[in-house]
Amino acid sequence: MRSAYVAETTAGTIPALPGFTTLHQPARMTAAVEPISGRSLVASGARMGHGIQGISVSGSLESPLIYGVYDTLLATLLQGSWATNVLKDGKAVSTVAIENTLPAGVGGTSTMLRFRGVEATGGTLSLQSKSAAQLSLTLAGMGSDDATTTAITGATYTDPTEADPLSSGTDVGTIAFSGYTLDCMQALEIALTYESREPQNQIGSDDLCGHTRGDLLPELTANILIEGNFLAIYNAIRSRTHAAFSVTVPLGSVSGEKYTMVFPSCHFGMGEIDTSGAQALQKVTILPQYDTTEDAVVKITRAVA
Repeated sequence: MRSAYVAETTAGTIPALPGFTTLHQPARMTAAVEPISGRSLVASGARMGHGIQGISVSGSLESPLIYGVYDTLLATLLQGSWATNVLKDGKAVSTVAIENTLPAGVGGTSTMLRFRGVEATGGTLSLQSKSAAQLSLTLAGMGSDDATTTAITGATYTDPTEADPLSSGTDVGTIAFSGYTLDCMQALEIALTYESREPQNQIGSDDLCGHTRGDLLPELTANILIEGNFLAIYNAIRSRTHAAFSVTVPLGSVSGEKYTMVFPSCHFGMGEIDTSGAQALQKVTILPQYDTTEDAVVKITRAVA
């Protein structure tokens, strides 16, 4: 199987001479037909007649985080574009086309399945000790094409230059909550979640008109060992007036191949003390909010030295 993507200039339209980039892990896309069944008295109430009211395109991608490989898909997730190696969340329409190529059996003819106007509508980055940094994306598309054995004339395919997965060990730099000293962190989950990110249906076509931009409401969940510094966070969680703080997550250990993810303005959400295991943990949720200085909720910088 080959799974590849290309950025679209016009949402929902594959470029005429697409330069596809292949993926290490497949974008698992589905075009689900929504059938209409006619019912008729002629058939004593049984089905009689058939139609299609739409074809819904959805999918997912699960992969260890690899530097540079998913930057274009991250731009669709945050509805922005990379500018001077910086990506912030916005409200722009940024889409890709995905082509999955399947052989018809061992040594069989290659069959192409193409999906247009694809965006990541949600995503999670999971950092767990002794594990790879894991990226999970929820995908949604505007439309799909009939399966074909005919390649797009002039299409090219380029493999990604990077293949090394980032670990949650030495590939993660010093995570910082401004104003707080952190004890050892066992896990951090960054959920980039939207509300009201909905398909825009239309008459006259099986394709969507697009997707609503929605509201970005991220949530971070940290598992921190209870050591000498937990008290300040515990009491801040209980205070409705605790000051906003920034969260910085450095990713990568090779100079020039690092990311820095910053949530510039955050408040604590919930906090829980977990003493059920051998190690006592403080489970903390962080609620990022819009920052007027950055004009964003989250900022990602790549190519960090």
